[in-house]
Amino acid sequence: MSNVLLKLTTDEPILPQYKRKNNPIKKLFISFINHYDRLNRWFGIQESKSDQVWYYGTLFLMVFLPSVTYLLSKLYFGF
Repeated sequence: MSNVLLKLTTDEPILPQYKRKNNPIKKLFISFINHYDRLNRWFGIQESKSDQVWYYGTLFLMVFLPSVTYLLSKLYFGF
């Protein structure tokens, strides 16, 4: 019995393989969304937007306030 999958005739077109374009920005965005959803699920705040605002707002202030204080002290005292 012959292998029909490997048999080609001249009237059949050979289809090229489709290669997906590698988009690193889209991969990064999808990875960020997945981590964001998993973190929300772990804390139990996936359904409540106000809890998400409180949680991420607190994290933002925790980073923003010391960095602004540091930059202002650099400008004022000239370290």
